[in-house]
Amino acid sequence: MYHVLLPVDADGTHVDRQLEATLDLPRPVEVTLLHVHEEIDAPAGEGGHTYVDDVNESLEEIQGSPETLDRAAAELEDADVAVDVRRVVGDPADSIMAIADEVDADAIALAGRKRSPVGKALFGSVTQSVILEGDRTVLVAP
Repeated sequence: MYHVLLPVDADGTHVDRQLEATLDLPRPVEVTLLHVHEEIDAPAGEGGHTYVDDVNESLEEIQGSPETLDRAAAELEDADVAVDVRRVVGDPADSIMAIADEVDADAIALAGRKRSPVGKALFGSVTQSVILEGDRTVLVAP
């Protein structure tokens, strides 16, 4: 069985393309849906680390599960695809690669978006980081 890790962001702008690409794969396929609640960092050298740590520990509870995660799970189940749902707190790229290792995913299904070279340099890209730093096949939906 082919195992795909499909990270889902909160705004859901890419999830339809990711699902379409994943559902186009030959069956049987198993999918682990992942939502990463991005950690809040305390400014260096300032107090508040304990408070920020408490917030990070409760982040999933505070933010809840995005609707896109539930919708993606339902769509995959409707297509008779085995689904596991994971939620973690951390850096998105690092968390994606860690969970891919944990579940031994054969591929990671991401989506690209148009960005200028300056935008990529200034803001980075989760997709770019996973492609360059990861050791798994990455399926990038257009």
